[in-house]
Amino acid sequence: MPLTAPTAQRVAQRLHTATAHPRLAAAVAAALFTGASLQQLATARPRDYDTAAATLALHDRARYTDGCAAHPIPPWASVFLRAAVCFTRLVSNEDQELLAAPGDRAHLLRVAETARLRPPQPPAARRKGPVGRVEWDWRERQEAERYEAPSSRARPSQR
Repeated sequence: MPLTAPTAQRVAQRLHTATAHPRLAAAVAAALFTGASLQQLATARPRDYDTAAATLALHDRARYTDGCAAHPIPPWASVFLRAAVCFTRLVSNEDQELLAAPGDRAHLLRVAETARLRPPQPPAARRKGPVGRVEWDWRERQEAERYEAPSSRARPSQR
């Protein structure tokens, strides 16, 4: 669901205040408007951002989650994506991660916490741990369970 204009303005201001790192800010912004997990965000490369069409492509060649998809970029988030593309092209090449690299998880979580931007949380009945604790990887674990479920239900072969 798209953010309302006042909410989008607050989110952009929080991200701007939380970090000066263009890739980290863009990753948190992309997580908000796509709902993608860290694994999917890590698939984006500079060539996956289309300025003219205002879209961001995320890939999932193994169909681990939702397959490949092009996500429309809301106006409030485009400045973060443009900055990340410029930064990535300055420091590396087109094959470099645009939003998230393997070692970025802790940094991304810190930026999101600083900006007070949290992912959707599990229903109260499925929460683990103390009340008020943020489960940052809940969606990723949920996706992994869906992916692994068919193979774990397979029956062993009969001899």
